[in-house]
Amino acid sequence: MRAHLVAFIKRPAVVAAVSVLILRGLTLSSRFLLSVLLARMLSPDEMGEYGLVTAVLAFALLALGLEFYSHTLRELVPASPTRRAQIIADQIALGAVTFLIVGLLSGFAVLTGLFPSRLAPWFLLILATEHISLEATRILIITSRPIRAYIGVFLRGGVWVYAIAILMFTLPSSRSLETVLVWWALGGAGSILFAAISLLDLPWRELRNKQPDWGWIYAGLRAARPFMLTAAGALTISYVDRFMIDGFVGRGALGIYTFYSTISIGILSLGASVSQQFLPKIIAAYAAGAAGFRKVVRTFSWSLFAVAAGMIVLAAALISPMLAMLELTQYAQNVGVFFLMLPGILLRILADVPSYVLYAARADGKLLVCNLGSAILSILLNAALIPGLGIYGAALSSCLASGALLFALTLFAVERMREGCTVTGITTAVGLPTDTDMLYP
Repeated sequence: MRAHLVAFIKRPAVVAAVSVLILRGLTLSSRFLLSVLLARMLSPDEMGEYGLVTAVLAFALLALGLEFYSHTLRELVPASPTRRAQIIADQIALGAVTFLIVGLLSGFAVLTGLFPSRLAPWFLLILATEHISLEATRILIITSRPIRAYIGVFLRGGVWVYAIAILMFTLPSSRSLETVLVWWALGGAGSILFAAISLLDLPWRELRNKQPDWGWIYAGLRAARPFMLTAAGALTISYVDRFMIDGFVGRGALGIYTFYSTISIGILSLGASVSQQFLPKIIAAYAAGAAGFRKVVRTFSWSLFAVAAGMIVLAAALISPMLAMLELTQYAQNVGVFFLMLPGILLRILADVPSYVLYAARADGKLLVCNLGSAILSILLNAALIPGLGIYGAALSSCLASGALLFALTLFAVERMREGCTVTGITTAVGLPTDTDMLYP
């Protein structure tokens, strides 16, 4: 029995899964730590400003990346090393063009007073490092190097938080939003360096004197267009409440909501680490046949539910003692909003299962309809509930929108699985379902 257990633990898949969960756990812990740091060191108004900056960053990343990765992911799986290098180089060329455009738009926003000039340089630097490191993470995952991918995620979103915690406790003058943004950019730079080293095994020298394939890039952008809308819908569900809280209730209330949202998004990210490991398996199983596909989906469903439910229960049990221990009285008075968030978090995580089923089946339109529909519902619910219920209305809106998303996706996924697995149009690319690495506290 013991020998079988040891052999099981030593399996590469088990080692990879455990390693990824540990790295994700450390990253989740860092987001929790960041939330506590900001709550202790900044005023609720400054916390609210941070929440708005991160919300704008998420939408700016969408504009920068254009969901082009939804075209490249399937291309990378069967590609030769040389072709993989070419695909990555083409994606870098596109990113350089889009960053120039987004940078010009950001400058216009500063000149017109829509964005604070003191934060603009750091915002652009973080935007660049986050985009590059995020795309590198996706590439490492889809090329079956998840441990390296999540080391990069930890560098991007974890290590610098532990460093800044020491700095803020030892140097009171560093307790500012600008300090957080500086260290955030440094973490992204470290992640990029690690990803570059991880990808050195590709034959980059063979790309000498080769120009970007703009025709291929244009075709990818056309394929990704529907999923710009899908991703925009997912981000709307996550962030529209922040803008409405700021408008209807105030910056201080937004700060309290951002504190709990930080923890919630960390839980979503840990759930995503489970989902993303199943992505290559689901794509391959769909191509192999209905029986194998259903088996992989069942395993995915139970694995994701077990992890998500465990995290939700743990978070619910620990939040109140933690607030009391840290003497966060103002936040403790509104802890009910966190408990109201938790069902929505669970529903949002579980939505990955039907999303990935539809993704593997290339059901572009159904994914688009579900995400846009839930985004519109989220806007309407927030507009209706926040003026009367404040941040509790925002949390309730998120729960209802996430439930509607899961319900609609499940209906379409079950219908698709009953139809059987048929692979058509292998050059057609669709967008990856909701990517929680694009969500920020």
